[in-house]
Amino acid sequence: MCPHCHSLAVEVVTLSGRGTLYSYAILHHPQNPVFDYPVLAGLVDLEEGVRMVSNLTGVEPAEVQIGMPLVVSFEPTARDGTVPVFRPALRAPSGR
Repeated sequence: MCPHCHSLAVEVVTLSGRGTLYSYAILHHPQNPVFDYPVLAGLVDLEEGVRMVSNLTGVEPAEVQIGMPLVVSFEPTARDGTVPVFRPALRAPSGR
């Protein structure tokens, strides 16, 4: 729902899958057997201006940094579904 006009109209668009980490939390409780703990939950700012909640993968909690570049990947779920998660983007080599 649009937070401004409360419209339920949607438009499907293709996104780049790239973004940066706006904020995150390390979740320990309540535990659910379908997740590996701790869960790294992040607020990701996509290049297109959308902010979304997702899990962070491929990174240790001590390595997470606000502003780090991220890319989307998809993890399988029950009943042959998938969900978007974000992992650190590979950085281009420096020109040294």
